[in-house]
Amino acid sequence: MLPVPALPTPSSPPPPPSPAIPGVQSLERAFTLLCLLAEHHESGLTLPQLVAQTGIDRTTAHRMLRYLTHAGFAVQDEPGKRFRLGMAAMALGLRTMNRSPLASACATRMKALARKTGDTVFLIVRIGDHGYCMHAEEGSHRVQHFHLLNGSTRLLGQGTASMALLAKLEDEEIVAHYARHRAEYEGSGLSLLKLQRGVERSRKLGYALAGAGGVAGVGYAFALPFAGEAAISIVSTASRMPVARRHEIGGMIREVFG
Repeated sequence: MLPVPALPTPSSPPPPPSPAIPGVQSLERAFTLLCLLAEHHESGLTLPQLVAQTGIDRTTAHRMLRYLTHAGFAVQDEPGKRFRLGMAAMALGLRTMNRSPLASACATRMKALARKTGDTVFLIVRIGDHGYCMHAEEGSHRVQHFHLLNGSTRLLGQGTASMALLAKLEDEEIVAHYARHRAEYEGSGLSLLKLQRGVERSRKLGYALAGAGGVAGVGYAFALPFAGEAAISIVSTASRMPVARRHEIGGMIREVFG
């Protein structure tokens, strides 16, 4: 077992803690609103819902949301009057993709796994319905085209890391997710039943396994405060990844990131 500290695993990114520095209450409230909008981006939240969840006075919340909307950090749809995260907020995160604090925090552990296994280790973060490959560490056994995966995006459930991330969702969320992307899944021959079976196996094992097209691997999902869901995937040629070795590597990843 590699000597690394355990990581906390909250179900979702929590709102910012109460500040220890006096005089920043307005800043705390604004960030609390942004965190809620991010957490409920798919469905959106109305002003009354935001007031109820934050305890912020309605007038104050409305004034802050007006500013956030004007600045592009929030948007409000006309039909339902629901607020969601705006493009300006999303752009801030996207600008850090090439040098993400999350990648920096995981790099040492990823390098250790790459040295120990000899295979490529990938860091995948969940962005909505997709998994984004943020960082990769190559082992001694290099596969030529694997470097092209860095910066790529795949639907949850497509690939070991994305399957591990999908398994973290509730069953009804998975059904709704599949319905949103049915055409793409069916186009790749992936039915809802097959997806659900993959989720069940991943939950039972604690990690996801996959092997097809001459490639095989294992993925393990975890969570970090303020960073949401992420997953570590170790992938190689199928000849290097028989089922027994995939289970062995799954145990290694859990020891390091579990």
